[in-house]
Amino acid sequence: MSAECNRRALKTAEDAWNVITPQSIGQRDMTTSMETARRHAQEIERKDLLIVHDLEKKLNITRRWKPEDQEWKETAIMVGKRRYQRCLDSLEGLIVARMFELTKMNMSQTGECLVLY
Repeated sequence: MSAECNRRALKTAEDAWNVITPQSIGQRDMTTSMETARRHAQEIERKDLLIVHDLEKKLNITRRWKPEDQEWKETAIMVGKRRYQRCLDSLEGLIVARMFELTKMNMSQTGECLVLY
């Protein structure tokens, strides 16, 4: 084989190597990772759906609510009110805790205005 043939064979081999490695290996690894994540998400979804089906059987639910249904809208309002109430409860707890701290320091009356007659 001549030197020219050897150079062409080497160039062909290098080109093939550059196509396969190293950047494409990283892309393949990322694709594999994404495929694994997708498969895991599908498996979790299937498991959760089985739990939903079991709960629907236990509660004798024959039809699921849709966003257009009145029950869905009423429940959305209740959930919103619950969030609001939880925030108020949290705020109330902070106020009560602050009042206890001030009482411990004998400063609980420092925020009141004195009215002199």
